[in-house]
Amino acid sequence: MDGYVITAPTTQAVISNGSAQITGSFDSVSSKALADSLKYGSLPIGFEVQSQENISATLGAEQLQAGLLAGAIGLILVIIYSTFQYRALAVVTIGSLIVAFLIIYLVITVLSWRQGYRLSLAGVAGLIMGIGITADSFIVYFERVRDEMRDGRSLSAAIEQGWKRAFRTIIVSGAVSLLAAVVLYVLTVGNVRGFAFTLGLTTIVDLAVAIMFTYPFLQLVARLPFFSSGHKWSGFDAKNLGITSYVGRGQFRTGANVPTTKVAAASKEATKRQTIAERKAAELLASSREGK
Repeated sequence: MDGYVITAPTTQAVISNGSAQITGSFDSVSSKALADSLKYGSLPIGFEVQSQENISATLGAEQLQAGLLAGAIGLILVIIYSTFQYRALAVVTIGSLIVAFLIIYLVITVLSWRQGYRLSLAGVAGLIMGIGITADSFIVYFERVRDEMRDGRSLSAAIEQGWKRAFRTIIVSGAVSLLAAVVLYVLTVGNVRGFAFTLGLTTIVDLAVAIMFTYPFLQLVARLPFFSSGHKWSGFDAKNLGITSYVGRGQFRTGANVPTTKVAAASKEATKRQTIAERKAAELLASSREGK
């Protein structure tokens, strides 16, 4: 069939009584394959080999090791940047990355055990991309916390309010990455699917770690005196963040015999010492009066 001999049976004796017996070295699987070939016949088209490439197991292992090395270098660079930019606050980043790594390793191990999944070079590229997505979530959250502290909030209040502001950004960013991974996985084949799978996996793990580990862990860390006191290496140093130290809340009263010039000077000093909440309340009251 198609120029190839599939099987070549021979007769061992004359069939005299109308019954025959087929013997040979075959089983049910090979018999079914032969029956299918005879049933469907030859193909009406032919195939021509355009290109052929053989990759040895050694070369594949070397490429995989190079990909893992690149991922390790990227991870180290993220840790160095976090330490330089956020000082001791990088402990939260490192802890979250370790948790994310353990979860991804566990998932891939289970898939390899149950489904026969094998991590390819494209899959390693997806994992490296996931490191950047995870680091982006930390940066968004930490910067929101710092912004809240610049607005005059305490560390604990800044962590709560900063999470509310960063949560939506983290979810939207993760949703976009997950959507891109799903589209790639559905519309492509081969190695690109491996990249899309690991990218989607790391995105889901990133969202889970940010919600269930990073946020609670930062709340616990903020209770330590090293961080709550605003140590210069804590990442919450007021001078480094450009935060004006709290002057104190007070109320100025003037007596009946105080000159008008001194009363005006005292009023200016009282205005300077107002808290952010008092200033906003005063501005709101002034705007409501102007509206009337």
